[in-house]
Amino acid sequence: MNNVHGLIYAYHMHPDLGDLCKRRTAAALPFCVRFRLIDFAMSGMMNAGVPDVDVVMQYGFQSLMDHLTSGRPWNLVRHSGGMHLLLAPVNRGAYGGAMDALDSIYPRLRDDVKRDYILLTRGDLCANIDMRALIEAHYASGADITAVCTTQPIYGLHQSFLPDGNGFASDLLCRQTTPGRGLCSLETYILRREKLLEMIRWCSESNRLHFHRDGLLHMMGNGWRVGLFMHSGYARFITSIQDYYSASMEMLDPIKRAQLFPEERRVATRARSDVSTYYGDAARVHDSLVADGCIVEGRVERCILFNGVRVGPDCSLRDCIIMNNTEIGAHTDLSSVVTDKDVTVSANLHLCGSARLPLVIPKGSCL
Repeated sequence: MNNVHGLIYAYHMHPDLGDLCKRRTAAALPFCVRFRLIDFAMSGMMNAGVPDVDVVMQYGFQSLMDHLTSGRPWNLVRHSGGMHLLLAPVNRGAYGGAMDALDSIYPRLRDDVKRDYILLTRGDLCANIDMRALIEAHYASGADITAVCTTQPIYGLHQSFLPDGNGFASDLLCRQTTPGRGLCSLETYILRREKLLEMIRWCSESNRLHFHRDGLLHMMGNGWRVGLFMHSGYARFITSIQDYYSASMEMLDPIKRAQLFPEERRVATRARSDVSTYYGDAARVHDSLVADGCIVEGRVERCILFNGVRVGPDCSLRDCIIMNNTEIGAHTDLSSVVTDKDVTVSANLHLCGSARLPLVIPKGSCL
C-alpha cells in the first residue's frame, strides 16, 4: 500500500445544495451528528494504509481546511509526505471538470509524487469503500484502471459501466440521470501514475475538461482495460439538498448506518470534546441521533442533533436536521427543517417543510 498516492476532489460546490454550500464546499458538509462528508474518503485511504493524500480545493475551502487541520485524525502527519491541501493557481477560473482540475496539478503529479499508483475519489461521496481490497484487486487484475461500482440505484447525474462478464467493462455510459443499464460508477479509481499523466496530457492538448466522457472514453477506445470492483455497502452522492436530507434521514435506519460505519473500517474525524447531553424532565426523544453537548427539554422524533444544540421547553421537532450550536426557543414546532450551524430560532414559531422539499435555514440566521 506504500506505493499508492491518494487524491481527493474537494472543489465541488453544487448549486442544488443551495445555502448549505454558500460558504463551504460539499466535501465539508456536516453529516450524521459528528462527521463531514470528506471523512469517508480520508478514512478509506487511512484504513488502506495510503501514506500520502492530496486534497484538491478551489472555492469555499476555509471550512474544509479548519476541519482537516494537519491530517492528524487520519494518521497523515509526517515529516515527509502525509496530507497536502492543493489550491487552484491564482486567477484561474472555476474548474470545467475533473480533468481541468487534474491539469492544474499536473506539475506536482509529474515531479513531486513518487508513488507508482494514484487512487482518486470524490470528497462528496457518502460511502465507506474498502480501498485496501480495491488496491489488491487492481494489482491482481492486470487492468489499466479499476473503477469502483455499485448495483444500488444512483439518482441524479452519474456514469455507468457495462460489464463484459469477465470482471472488465465493455463500454462506458456517460451522464446518466436515472438508474438503467450497467453498473453505476462511484467515481473512485486506481491506476498507474504514468497512465494518469498520459490522460491529462491528451485532455490538455485537446482542450478536453471531463474525466469520463473525454479522458476515459478516449483511453478505452485506445485499448485501456477497465476493471470493475464492486462496492456492496451504502453509497450516495451528495449534490443537492434532497440528497443531503435523504442520506441523513437514512442514517436513522440501523442497517444502513451499519453499512456506512462497519466495525472493520472505522471512520475518523476531527475530535470535539463536549459534556454529555442533558435531557430535561419533560424531554421525549424517539428514533433520533443526538450528539454530546446538547440540552434537550422538548420532544424530538426522528431527528439528528449535532453538538451543542439546545431544544427549549415544550418544543416539538420532527424529521429535522439541527446542526452545531443551534438554539431553538420554547414552544416552537419544527417539521422537516434543516438548520445550518449557529442558528437561533425564536420562541413560538411554527416552521414546516417536507421530505421532498425540506426547509433550509442558513448558517448564523436569527429567526
